[in-house]
Amino acid sequence: MNLTDNQNIYLGISEKKDGPMKNSLENRFLFFKNKKLDKKIIISAGLNHENKVVVIDNLDESTIIPNCDALITNQDKYLLTITVADCLPIYFYDKNKKVIALAHAGWRGVVSEIATEVIKSLVGNYGSSPKDIEVFIGPHIQNCHFEVKNDVMSQFKTSDSVIQDEKIYINLSRVVKNQLIESGIAKNNIDISPDCTYCLNDKYFSFRRDNPKELETMIAYIGLKSVIY
Repeated sequence: MNLTDNQNIYLGISEKKDGPMKNSLENRFLFFKNKKLDKKIIISAGLNHENKVVVIDNLDESTIIPNCDALITNQDKYLLTITVADCLPIYFYDKNKKVIALAHAGWRGVVSEIATEVIKSLVGNYGSSPKDIEVFIGPHIQNCHFEVKNDVMSQFKTSDSVIQDEKIYINLSRVVKNQLIESGIAKNNIDISPDCTYCLNDKYFSFRRDNPKELETMIAYIGLKSVIY
C-alpha cells in the first residue's frame, strides 16, 4: 500500500492553485483549514539544505524550527511541514512505533544523506526498526529536468547520472532510494511520486523552471491521526 493511502496519517502537498506558501500565512491557514487540519499545532522546518533532524515533543504552539531540514514526532497534536519548489519532500511513517517524519532534500541534502539521518534518528530516539518504516518521496524535479554541471556532478556517483545530448542529469530520488535501502528500508516500503514539478507547470511551482524574483513554494505536510480507544 502506498503511504499516501495510509488511514493512520494525514499526508499531502499543496498545489499551485492553493497559492505560494513560503511567506504567506494566509495561504497556509486557508489550505490547512480546507483540509480540516487548522486545529493542529503546525511545526515548520526552517530549512538550510543540510541534514539536521529535530525531534518535536514539547512545543505548545505553531512555530518554525530554524536551521533544520527534517522533523520527527510521535504526537498527534502536531502537523509537520516543509516548503518545496523542486526539492524532494520525503515522508516517513513507522507503523509499529507510530512515529512520523518529514524531510526536505535539495541536492545538497541528498548528498549529505538527510534521509539516512532521519532513519538514524527514528532508530535512536524511538527504537524504530527500519523494516517497519514506510517512505514516500513526493513530487519533485525529476531527472528529465535536473541538469547539472561538473561541479555538482562531482558530488554524486557516476551511476547516479544520465548523459543526454552531452548534458548531465541527476536522478535524485534514485539516490535517496538507494540510501534508504542501505539504511535497512525494504524496497517495497519505498514509493516515489512520478510527478515532476518542472514538467507540470499548471500544478506545481518550480524554482528552476520559473526562476521567480520571490520564491514560490508548495507546502508538504504529515501528521498522525488521533487514536480513540
